[in-house]
Amino acid sequence: MLENLSNRLFWDVDSKSLDWEKDISLIITRVLERGTLEEWRTIEQKYGLNKIVSVAKDIRSMDLLAINFLAQISGTPITEFRCYNSKQSTPAHWIY
Repeated sequence: MLENLSNRLFWDVDSKSLDWEKDISLIITRVLERGTLEEWRTIEQKYGLNKIVSVAKDIRSMDLLAINFLAQISGTPITEFRCYNSKQSTPAHWIY
């Protein structure tokens, strides 16, 4: 099932060495921020929405659009996400 995720999501790591459980935060972050709808469906099928939300709540940095998407489809208040509450005070120029 990991082969359903594009190598473009993991340009900086060896995608063949990724492990579904060990690298769960990386996989969820990359798919939420840069993945396609099909890639989202792959991780949703693999982990389930509750697990994705649980992991995403502890991720330190994630795109605001990705956080909003996850908050909306799960009915979770956006303030429960760590990355929402600890945003960078000055975003890097290439992000926005």
